[in-house]
Amino acid sequence: MTPVATGTETGRRGRGRPPRLSSERIVEGAVAELEREPSVSLTIKRVADSVGAAPMALYRYFPDRDALLQATADHVLAAMERAPISDGPWQDRLRAWMRAGQERLRPYPQLVPYMTTTQQPAWIPGLARLREILTPAGLDDEDLPLAVALICSTIIGHAVYDGYRRPDAEMAALVHEATGPAADAVRPILAGMPAAHARLHDVVLDTTVAAVERLVAGRPGQAP
Repeated sequence: MTPVATGTETGRRGRGRPPRLSSERIVEGAVAELEREPSVSLTIKRVADSVGAAPMALYRYFPDRDALLQATADHVLAAMERAPISDGPWQDRLRAWMRAGQERLRPYPQLVPYMTTTQQPAWIPGLARLREILTPAGLDDEDLPLAVALICSTIIGHAVYDGYRRPDAEMAALVHEATGPAADAVRPILAGMPAAHARLHDVVLDTTVAAVERLVAGRPGQAP
């Protein structure tokens, strides 16, 4: 007879049983669900199904859905700490930093409100990295916070818009059968929306960098 393994994870759990539940595993399950279906509401039941647990079991680790989403948001923020950015002018490094942040936030529009109100220090390394990128621009103690606020609000605002906007095809369908001058005026705009959205992020990045350059140009002895 083959002896039953003891002192191993398989022996403790029994064959076929799911891994032991933990807050870390629950958060990882929530992240996986958001990446799989970003637009579907993240519920306790959905996360419980993802980690192979009963929904009530999750309440031992998180008192409610908001607490789970907050922990998940902090996890995502922490993972954004050191996205690789190549050397070069601060403008190019800023574009790369913003682009990396936007791509990282894309699957998580549901978490953005929790990121902006978090009481955890998960965002500190990201802001330190942003200051490092902006240091060569020579902004003073008044304009540097303004630049940081502008950049962060741009990233967050675009993430919300990109995550919650109605798909272009649905927008066009809403006015397909409508009549009247207003509908006629809107149709050409909606027809151009797919191309506009394909260009939007680069335009937003360039506009934000240009705004920071204007702050730099306003400092005596500074040049963009």
